[in-house]
Amino acid sequence: MKISISRCAAKRPVTFVALLVITICSLAATTSAATNKKPVLISRFDSTRAIALETTTLKAEPFSLNQILPLSADLRTRISVFAMNLELLAGEGVSAFTSDVQDSTGKLYSMKVEFMGAVPGFPGITMFVLRLPDDLGGDVGDVLLRLNLHGVASNRVRVAIGHSGGGPADDLGAAPTPAPQAPPPADLPLDPNAFISAPISDADAVRFLEQTTWGPTAADIAHLKQVGFLAYLNEQFTASVTNPLKGSNYSDLVFPAEDGTQCPSSLPAGDLNVCNRDFFSMYPVQRTFFTNSLYGSDQLRQRVAFALHQIFVVSAAAGYRPSWMTVYLQALDRNAFGRYRTLLEEITLNPSMGDYLDMRLSTRTNPNENWAREVLQLFSIGTAVLNSDGSPQLDSQGIPVASYSQTTVNEFTRVFTGWNFVPGAIAPGTANWRDPMIPRGGTNHDFGAKTLLNGFTTTACSSASGQANIDCARSDLTAALNNIFNHPNVGPFIGRQLIQHLVTSNPSRAYVQRVASAFNDDCNGLYPIAGCTHARGNLKAVVQAILLDPEARGDEKTDPNYGKLREPAQYITGFLRAFNVKSFDKASTSDGVLSGRSTTDFTGTLDQPIFFPPTVFSYYQPEYEVPGAKILGPAFGILSTSTTLRRANDINTLVYTGVPANTTPTAANPDRPRGTSIDLANLEALGANPGAIADSLNSLLLHGTMSNQMRTSIITAMNALNDADTNVRNQKRARVAVYLVSTSSQYDIQR
Repeated sequence: MKISISRCAAKRPVTFVALLVITICSLAATTSAATNKKPVLISRFDSTRAIALETTTLKAEPFSLNQILPLSADLRTRISVFAMNLELLAGEGVSAFTSDVQDSTGKLYSMKVEFMGAVPGFPGITMFVLRLPDDLGGDVGDVLLRLNLHGVASNRVRVAIGHSGGGPADDLGAAPTPAPQAPPPADLPLDPNAFISAPISDADAVRFLEQTTWGPTAADIAHLKQVGFLAYLNEQFTASVTNPLKGSNYSDLVFPAEDGTQCPSSLPAGDLNVCNRDFFSMYPVQRTFFTNSLYGSDQLRQRVAFALHQIFVVSAAAGYRPSWMTVYLQALDRNAFGRYRTLLEEITLNPSMGDYLDMRLSTRTNPNENWAREVLQLFSIGTAVLNSDGSPQLDSQGIPVASYSQTTVNEFTRVFTGWNFVPGAIAPGTANWRDPMIPRGGTNHDFGAKTLLNGFTTTACSSASGQANIDCARSDLTAALNNIFNHPNVGPFIGRQLIQHLVTSNPSRAYVQRVASAFNDDCNGLYPIAGCTHARGNLKAVVQAILLDPEARGDEKTDPNYGKLREPAQYITGFLRAFNVKSFDKASTSDGVLSGRSTTDFTGTLDQPIFFPPTVFSYYQPEYEVPGAKILGPAFGILSTSTTLRRANDINTLVYTGVPANTTPTAANPDRPRGTSIDLANLEALGANPGAIADSLNSLLLHGTMSNQMRTSIITAMNALNDADTNVRNQKRARVAVYLVSTSSQYDIQR
């Protein structure tokens, strides 16, 4: 160990920061630290033990769980650690970082990053203040600590809690990372354009397509690498739809008579089954959903629209007809890249939503608060006042500040009174489930003044009845939706949920803030859209900001909390798209019958029956925490022992059986005209080289992150299959490899 305190400390006042400088210098080694793109936590020169100090006393480890010198009501100990090799965007700070520690049992604990600051005289070294976790208890000994930035983890260093020693073993290949003897230069700011101007790697192409499509295909990967991220997004933003008049791929369906005459019992059994299927089940829209997902050219619109379906929830479980749901689904498609304000109004007046959350029943004398409550709680601002980075604002007791009260809900309930379906039938025996709701007239709308969010008050109407009541209902609705739309919560609240659906369940606060900035002004953010006009609520700008952000891009993310569980819809369609999904006889395309009227309801068995979310809170809740982990994992809300086993069973069916076509489509089960199967011919051709099969699956499904242990196990399983018939052997080897990778925990998580 080479001590050089005198040189480092010369001419420096002995202050708090200066003492930290001395500590760093006195433990520096004579060799330079290796440079790489991940953050580097500084350790001693002879071990992976961190350079760390108790922040208030400057004492070295071991650290007690509570402060030696209490400085506030929060008694938890803070420790200071030091890092270098940070690539930060201009203006990016502490909200970009997360931290965690692991104890001897393997449990991870999240640490709050409270402060970061440069060390004077050492421009390339940054001090971080971390708060010890509340759930880290007792005299645990050594823990391994890590810092995460943009989804990339630093090396892990040892820190002693209670006493030194014990704890988990160092990571494989871990080595000391001491500060260099010569003070390192300041880190250069991260150029956001580096992610979109450089050639696209295979790994990041796969990751990008996992976020923007229902699953990467070999053709999509090649095309993306050829045109680049921006051109690909522009193609997707302008991709044509099959129903251009409605801006959607969902075809207009016939509205059936609601009195039971649409499908008379006098029909032959097969015809009656077909009639009931097409008019009264979700078969037509579910089949369209899967067909679009597997083959549609507008993949990004579909992903965003399905995410919006899980925010602005309408459920067919309420007994809705496919034609009724289609109008709602068309609105989501049409507005996926449009204005949030337009979407908010279209969904407010959508007949299915009006019925689902009872706005059509709400009148001045019989008000119903369901729509008023849910539009605030779930569709726009959430229950807590948010900072621009999505974190809740807290009161003096540390409790989140409520964004609205029951009184606010009551006032919005008054706003939304007096609306109903357009009068008259649009087909024999059916109400108008097609056109936007309109005011009832009469005296049904509450015509008094209403006090809404942030103290805004509507103007009382001068007359209580007739056309004046209709005009009042319309003006109140416009004022209320504008009031909601302009609330500062909307950008971070909606932006974070879209990040969770497309990229990662636990985005950093800095990532959320950048996306919220793009929501607030479509010319803001790292990558403004072409032709931006400083408009608020441009979802195209929001989607682009989400997908091109440095936290989304890159070959590999190593932060243990980064990524998302593939929800069932994505899991099934991604698997099928990866393997050139075809009809059962492989002569044409799949018929898209993969839901309730298939041989297996593939997503339904995994607790995500398409368009049947069980409640207005969707299939799962965005704030759901992974049990025991204290991190968000929304889709884990529908992952159980049963659904985990069913995932494997569903993949087994698709790999080894497929979905056979119905050979008697006019009989009692007139579904599945072509069936579904996967095509593994390219992998079967590699059957003599199991390593090549494993590498191909590693590239396509895991973007090159397959562990050596996993690769070895898969190759061993393939080599065990040695049928004398070469074709049979190659087929078996391809299938077992696909099954093992697709049912692995590594594939379960989109990273």
